[in-house]
Amino acid sequence: MRNFSLDKSEIKSKYDVIVLGAGIAGLTCGTFLAKSGKKVLIIEQHSIPGGYCTSFKRKGFIFDAAVHHIGGCGKWSVVGRCLKELDININFLQLDPMDSINFPSFSIDVPAEIDDYVDLLKKRFPSESEKLSLFFKEFIGLYRATFSTEGNKMLVKYQDLTYKEMLDSFFTDEQLKMVLSAQWGYIGSPPHKVSAIGMCQMLVNYLKDGAYFPVGGTQNFADAITQKFIDYNGHIMLSSRVKSLSTEGGITKGVTTEKGEEISADIFVSNIDPRQTFFCLMEGNAVDETYLRKIESMKESVSFFLLYLGLDNKIDLKGLKRGFYHTSNNISFSKNGWFYISVPTDIDSSLAPDKKQIISVVVSLNESYDDIEDWAAFKDKMKRYTINYIENFIPDIQYHIEVIDAATPKTLHRYTNNSKGAAYGWAVTVDQTGPNRLQHTTPFKNLYLAGHWTNPGPGICAVVSSGWRVANMILNN
Repeated sequence: MRNFSLDKSEIKSKYDVIVLGAGIAGLTCGTFLAKSGKKVLIIEQHSIPGGYCTSFKRKGFIFDAAVHHIGGCGKWSVVGRCLKELDININFLQLDPMDSINFPSFSIDVPAEIDDYVDLLKKRFPSESEKLSLFFKEFIGLYRATFSTEGNKMLVKYQDLTYKEMLDSFFTDEQLKMVLSAQWGYIGSPPHKVSAIGMCQMLVNYLKDGAYFPVGGTQNFADAITQKFIDYNGHIMLSSRVKSLSTEGGITKGVTTEKGEEISADIFVSNIDPRQTFFCLMEGNAVDETYLRKIESMKESVSFFLLYLGLDNKIDLKGLKRGFYHTSNNISFSKNGWFYISVPTDIDSSLAPDKKQIISVVVSLNESYDDIEDWAAFKDKMKRYTINYIENFIPDIQYHIEVIDAATPKTLHRYTNNSKGAAYGWAVTVDQTGPNRLQHTTPFKNLYLAGHWTNPGPGICAVVSSGWRVANMILNN
């Protein structure tokens, strides 16, 4: 892993902008500001940049911590346009099929091109063919509306609807609705809870703009943005935890790190959990009470269990498709588990030595963070549970494991400080999406929010958009 961190002797006492957190939104925002000539400092508690978009190495195997692919990397999509604007070159591999959707009774491969996917669905569900055309026309229109001004008729139409309610207004075939809902794990809330607008933003990103894998692993995506930030004379402090954020008269003044550095700035961007920002760093001091109550009332998204397996080069993984594996055919998906299984070495063989292979698994959880008392025992239990499930497809897998590692919600919290290991910031429910989500501006006129705790929401494409938006707000103010 590259060392980007600034030498302590080079830290300035004053910057134009300080960004808290080197997640993808913070890196994107900071790089646009640095490109414009602003003196920018990014402060990150972890030893590497990227937030959830990081990788780690074990015995020659490169594992992606939490992000398994990135949507919207085409040249006309959000990520693609961002990289072009910043003059960042990253080698991507497009995934085709984009995904595999697996239920106990049937499965469908999702093509990389949305028109091919619609044609596939029409052939499989001929009685819904006309409605499928209408649905995807509406779906893409709704996606485009999310980039327009407030008050758009399409946004007003769907702002109070769940994704299930939207599907029910178009279709009667329950199996089709299952297929169109099956990728809800990418946004963390099942169809009867997730906002129709939130689900639309996520799905269209993948279906219309494609899913991509950065060659060498997802850390390379974060590293490429970080390197460009440094090329534009940006400063970054890694392994540096902020202790407090000082304010005076409705203005954010400066930060103090746990090592005692005191650094001021004209503008601040928080790319971290708002609870950390306002309740820990500010301790609630001088923060508008209505704003604090709103934060207290909001519910964080789910977290996950993640399993990482490094396997020898003698195992045959041809029977294992990359995608979602649902354990039930129940459309509600409320208490039924799912697994997201990927074989990243099928995409990029350089991630493992000597033609060895990697399996990464994301597992949905029914247990809440606060109910788990013994995290070590929980991790061991989930390892066994996940390997037992994979044995349904690869019966002899346990004899081929060379490296095994895992992450629990506690792990995600430790490395990112996201409350309870929340994978997607606030849950993407109707009452926490769009105007109901925390906005980029705050009660402090020089403090902005970026990342998955604010708009437009979770996912790499969304947080790139978030960081870009905040940079534009600062530059245009």
